[in-house]
Amino acid sequence: MKKILLVCCFAVLGATSFAQSGPTDAPVSKEEKARQKARQEQDLNDAFKATGLTDSQVSSVREVLETASKASKELKANTALTEDQKVEAKKKISDDKNTRLKEIMGADTYRKWNEVRKEQKARASAE
Repeated sequence: MKKILLVCCFAVLGATSFAQSGPTDAPVSKEEKARQKARQEQDLNDAFKATGLTDSQVSSVREVLETASKASKELKANTALTEDQKVEAKKKISDDKNTRLKEIMGADTYRKWNEVRKEQKARASAE
């Protein structure tokens, strides 16, 4: 009787340990990455049109966004920093980006820009 009970316990433990290791997310294919990149570019262009930015403002905004993106990638790759330091540095990058965007666009246009981008993010997360 004890042996049967012991075998049942091991079977339950074995089953639960295998249940814990679920499938991992499959890597994103090149086609999917290309679709995501095209979607991001389209959303960015739509935001530019919705806010009515001039060509010079658009190029300045693209430059600011590119600079912030590069800084974030470098920060992510930096293994010397702790997670708290990375969070603090990411906040500084974001604050600098937002300040520069506000200078380029003006307060009203920047507010509209944020509204459009939030709508786009909500729509993208719903898909």
